[in-house]
Amino acid sequence: MAEENRNIYNIGGNFNQSIQGDYIEIHGNQINTSQDLSQAAAQIQQLLTQLQSQGYSQTEAQQKVAKDWANNAKNDPKEKGKLVKLGQYVQNAATSSLIGEATIEAIKLALRLSGIPLP
Repeated sequence: MAEENRNIYNIGGNFNQSIQGDYIEIHGNQINTSQDLSQAAAQIQQLLTQLQSQGYSQTEAQQKVAKDWANNAKNDPKEKGKLVKLGQYVQNAATSSLIGEATIEAIKLALRLSGIPLP
């Protein structure tokens, strides 16, 4: 029996019962999004720290991560979905204290650069 189409189309977007892939690649680093979002955000924070240790300023590191991520999101709907998911996560006030302002700003900048409105 052939597998049936499990996509549901609605006004707010598409729902897919199964989306394959569980990581985002940013600046050559794979950020695992199958884990809880706070861990994915922590990996982004580590990447920012790594770039700063290589001589990037905090702002430059945020811009580099955001630009790479936004380009990925523009070219890959799955990446865009993952970015939206993290964008929703960082809107929670409690999240700010957990993952840091630099990480939140990088995620927000990636959303803006990819044309995704902030949730």
